Amino acid sequence: MQFPSNYTVRTPTAVKMTRDYGDYSSAYSENKGILEGERKLVVKMNELAAARRADYESFRNATQSDQDQLLSCTILTPSGQGAERAAAKMEGTPAELHKAGVKALQSKDYRTAIDLLKRAVDADSSLKDGWYDLGLAYAGANHHTEAIAAFRKQIELDPNHRHAHGDLAMELQQTGKSDEAIAAYRKHLEIVPYEKAMLKNLGLLLAQMGQDADARRELEAAAAIPPDDPETKMALAQVYARLGENARAQELMKGLTGSAGADSGQDIYASALKTKSDIDPTETENDAQQVLYDIGGQFDSGELDRLGPSAFSSMRLVALAWARMGWAKFQRGENLAAMQFLTSAWLLSQSGTVANRLGQVFEKQGQAEKARHIYALAAAAGGSDVADSRARLTKLDGDLAAADKEIAQAPAELEQARTVKLGPIVISSKPVSARFNLVFDSSPRPERAEFVEGDESLRSAAEQLREKDFPVRFPDVSSVKIVRRGLLSCGGSGCSIELLPIEKESSSGTAAGSKK
Repeated sequence: MQFPSNYTVRTPTAVKMTRDYGDYSSAYSENKGILEGERKLVVKMNELAAARRADYESFRNATQSDQDQLLSCTILTPSGQGAERAAAKMEGTPAELHKAGVKALQSKDYRTAIDLLKRAVDADSSLKDGWYDLGLAYAGANHHTEAIAAFRKQIELDPNHRHAHGDLAMELQQTGKSDEAIAAYRKHLEIVPYEKAMLKNLGLLLAQMGQDADARRELEAAAAIPPDDPETKMALAQVYARLGENARAQELMKGLTGSAGADSGQDIYASALKTKSDIDPTETENDAQQVLYDIGGQFDSGELDRLGPSAFSSMRLVALAWARMGWAKFQRGENLAAMQFLTSAWLLSQSGTVANRLGQVFEKQGQAEKARHIYALAAAAGGSDVADSRARLTKLDGDLAAADKEIAQAPAELEQARTVKLGPIVISSKPVSARFNLVFDSSPRPERAEFVEGDESLRSAAEQLREKDFPVRFPDVSSVKIVRRGLLSCGGSGCSIELLPIEKESSSGTAAGSKK
């Protein structure tokens, strides 16, 4: 099968199973737009003893699940080099420049939008919404200081602007000016009292600052406004727990983890991924799918386009939902599908609990070597099931000393698993670094790579980052995108980028996106 050059194809997962009664394998590859696939089934016996029925069912489910794998791709708009030059040459009235700038802003061509909108407000500083739109363009380009100045200028011209105070608050929050951000959020809510995203933003920020009583009020107001938002529920559960209202906290967590005794603290995966007798696989899968629908809806609506901290912190819920779906599928004997969902959850979360469950799937599939390896990583990653992962690894190794050695080596491998090597970017006598935002849409290659802060000489690395495969996997096709922050470092040995753990993002400041 051949695809155009602007298609980035994600190949299905290869499968290999060997039994004394048969072999099954599949392989898929993509090179220069050509997708090739091959499946082989070799039957060695005509009959099996009844006692081996369960093993055969597992083998059969794996072969059938392989056929159900989805082929997905990202379709990128062909890019051109002329847009920015054309914008620089464009002449017209301030209103015409403003209109062209808004069009560029809507296309996420922030550099062109900044050029056009700045020229528009320079020519007419009182242009309606001119400074606000310029602020949005600066914010989209991660120029937070300039965005703050533009939003403040808009507020000087129109103190009751329906959007400027809220966007100013998000930019202030991004730059660590929390007290000023709280004041700007409150001013916005005086003008637009029942805006869910801003109530959520204010509540999350107050919770982060330990002002739980105030956070509770704002988060309860946000939760009362449809549609459902799992991130608000998670934050409110954590606030309830800190205020000693454990019954309310557990009730909210039950909808997210499926367990009434769920912990809203660090290892939210442990209570969600219990044994077969503790969960209803169908109900679990439906609940988890609803969380993904809710987060996908935020991506579809553009609420997360600004890549505020809320977009990053929502990844914890995506990983949890994928893990729950994978574990539910495992309970039903759908081992290949379980492997896909748990692998995606593991790569996103690096949760030791998720890795433990993935190891159990590998064991069930007869893949002892993969199980042994993932148990070592699980024990090193931490979480509630470290002792169980260590015990399972020791059982497979048959040697406690060997298991301890593998666990001791695992932390370095965990960091390496989040790291992607790059070609030369800059020539410098000293180490340099920068942070980038990365957005993945059904592909291990980012559709967006945006410079956030750091050494300006690395800004041009965005193009090279978009051409690299990252340790990111999607278990199925949905509206959910993966949003990660990466630290790009260059030194004498070359350049590499490390994906920052999502747990760090979950504990950072949180601001949902907004739309004009």
